[in-house]
Amino acid sequence: MASGTGGTFFQNSNNYDEGFKRLAAAPEYVYELGFTPQNLKNDGSFHVLRVAVKPSGGLNLQARRGYYAPKRIDDPEETARQEIGAALFSRQEMQELAIDMHTQFFKVDAESAKLTVLVRLNLKQLKYRKVDDRNNNVVTLVYGLFDRNGQYLQGIKKVIELRLKDDTLANRLGQPATIRTTLDVTPGTYLVRLVVRDAEGQLMSAANAAVAIPR
Repeated sequence: MASGTGGTFFQNSNNYDEGFKRLAAAPEYVYELGFTPQNLKNDGSFHVLRVAVKPSGGLNLQARRGYYAPKRIDDPEETARQEIGAALFSRQEMQELAIDMHTQFFKVDAESAKLTVLVRLNLKQLKYRKVDDRNNNVVTLVYGLFDRNGQYLQGIKKVIELRLKDDTLANRLGQPATIRTTLDVTPGTYLVRLVVRDAEGQLMSAANAAVAIPR
């Protein structure tokens, strides 16, 4: 459990001071490594990872020992929900869809403020499913607010259903769609996390924005 969650396993000792010291000590060097598995099967199986340093030079290396492949889900809505949820609690940014996020705030009084998130979405990249005379797609936006320690505070989900006629779509392709969302917050330092996913192309983008609201 300690290895799987990035912790340290301290055992076979009654020296609690040394144990807490080791648990609280930050690594001297930290590196973030990533890769994209090739020909990955969505069967939920465990895959072993091995990270090595050559020459080791007596270094103590801590790294994940593996990962679980995602399970195949036949329900598109459940697939979208899980992908959005995983992206929301990640810090990694991605740009499969062209989005632009800005934040602004104003203080209501000494203890409260309004935090507004403006998102501009480029409609050109979206795929559309033609039904009768309409171009259809569904875009889901999920906003997450985290404190300075990374703790999740609140979130908002917005679903935008696009059912555009040909001439309306042609007129809107030249300018991005703007979505405005407002959060009620108290003065402090926050991280705003945004995840955007469309249903037809199944493309997803995620962005971060740091906000500091003075007292």
